[in-house]
Amino acid sequence: MAKILLITFPAEGHVNPMLGIIKAMTDRGDEVHAVTTEHYQERIKRLGAHVHIHPDYIRTLSVEESDLDSMQPFFHAMLQTSYDILEVVETLSQQHSFDLVYFDMFGAGELVRDYLHIPSIGSNPSFVLQEAHFDTPLYRKDEKAAHLLEKINERFGVQPTRLMQFMKNRGELNMVYTSEYFQPSVDALNDSYVFIGPSFLKRADQHQFPLEALEQEKVVFISMGTVLGDTEAFFNLCIDAFADFDGKVVLATGEKVDRSLLKEAPSHFLIEPYVPQLEVLELTDVFVTHGGMNSVNEGIHYHVPMVVIPVDKDQPMVAQRLTELSAARALDKDQLTAKQLRETVETVLESNTYRDGIEKIEKSFQTAGGTEKALRVIDQFMQAKQTQ
Repeated sequence: MAKILLITFPAEGHVNPMLGIIKAMTDRGDEVHAVTTEHYQERIKRLGAHVHIHPDYIRTLSVEESDLDSMQPFFHAMLQTSYDILEVVETLSQQHSFDLVYFDMFGAGELVRDYLHIPSIGSNPSFVLQEAHFDTPLYRKDEKAAHLLEKINERFGVQPTRLMQFMKNRGELNMVYTSEYFQPSVDALNDSYVFIGPSFLKRADQHQFPLEALEQEKVVFISMGTVLGDTEAFFNLCIDAFADFDGKVVLATGEKVDRSLLKEAPSHFLIEPYVPQLEVLELTDVFVTHGGMNSVNEGIHYHVPMVVIPVDKDQPMVAQRLTELSAARALDKDQLTAKQLRETVETVLESNTYRDGIEKIEKSFQTAGGTEKALRVIDQFMQAKQTQ
């Protein structure tokens, strides 16, 4: 079977969508070598892949895409991470002859492809974004960035075609973990994009979260993802909004929140930095989310209508598409009040419209083809390569 090099980007919304296809590859006997960070090592190793570690500079950063000054340290971390990944790949290439590289749309993927000169498949964890989305000055080639780019080129003989490549790596084929029905403007895309729908593997991470407390209750689950910082004011607004809610409110704060800045919450709140999201979603009635694609796909999978409060990146597009398909209500984070949030959640709770909209998207996921389709298309792609 194939020997596959896999390059991740160290963020939940990028690694988790890849897990299903990693498992499908290893289950059929492919030899998968994944380059990732220590945080994701066990999660990927459990699936039967060989794991190779590089340092993690991304996870500690707070990123706000609309703030160019905050994006520049992220760009520097992206470049240093790319250098470190190429170092790992250089060592691996001396021990293995890889048939293809499967890489995330963020990070070093195309550089690895160009360094190894092997076929490439991209991993697209969100909607496919039109080219115009990337025509923004998110990155600046300042002195530090120029030094890192030169360092990469001198050591490995590769360089990006343009700076935004680090946010939009593309393969000759690109696996998209959603459906054609959910993808906006799908008719504008070419055949290199293969829609397989999301796959969901129960995470084996240990947790002490009291899931039994949610049974037989109305549950509002609130999570703004794992990357965003400065969310204490939002969580305090949530405490005000649901202070007298007749049910349970699960509030996943993430690791960066300063708990000392949070208000004292009533006893029906369960506030934790980390919750087992898939298990909680199975028991959830309304999901309040930032609209990250990974979280949205998981909410859809468990038929949970949503209130989406987008912050940056692809989240406004995801929120817009959910509202177009009557699967969610979207709110403006800059105009948000406790009263508005509470009333919107109550509206979604009381209406069947949003649950019906979610179920239509979920049906499209079920018929998208999944990892079986992905492997079939990859095999056809590799066979065509061999005959060229």
